[in-house]
Amino acid sequence: MVDNSYKFIAQAIKEGNEKVFAAFMASEFNNIVHFINHFVKHFEVANDLAQETFISLWFSRETIDPNQNFRSYIFRIAKNKSLNQLRQQYMWCTDSLEKKNIDLSINTLKSEQVDTEIMALELEELIERTYSQLPTTYRESFILSRKMGMTYEEIAESKGLSAKTIEYHISKALIFFRKRLSGYFKIF
Repeated sequence: MVDNSYKFIAQAIKEGNEKVFAAFMASEFNNIVHFINHFVKHFEVANDLAQETFISLWFSRETIDPNQNFRSYIFRIAKNKSLNQLRQQYMWCTDSLEKKNIDLSINTLKSEQVDTEIMALELEELIERTYSQLPTTYRESFILSRKMGMTYEEIAESKGLSAKTIEYHISKALIFFRKRLSGYFKIF
């Protein structure tokens, strides 16, 4: 499922909206820098590559598909920029230990694990947004049950409600989660 806020952002950037692009860049820039720095291990280079990532995004904006996972798209651009940088470093490197470290970073970036981690970040963000959209009573009951491990009876006692009411709250929360997350899993 494509989150509507990212769908709006992707569409606006595709249409050339510079303000939305600048706001998106401001909100994601540090995340991209840290992602890249994890592999290139040089903050200034990571910062430059993050800038190049957003420049690439802007110049290829016409090809953006708002129905696809936009945040994953930007991380994939960053991943490719990192791979290119590491390959260049490898070519010019003369130290064998440093070459091994660069090779390890390249292999890690090329692995499916990085793509899985990008998707996990997306899913975590979607889950947190879904929590925040739940009505307060459902959210509180759900968190007490699923995150805190409390029984329906314990929750009911702490809130001064019946166990059936708590069961209803959690049932509604689960339905809400299923609806919000079902589309996400169809994509992958």
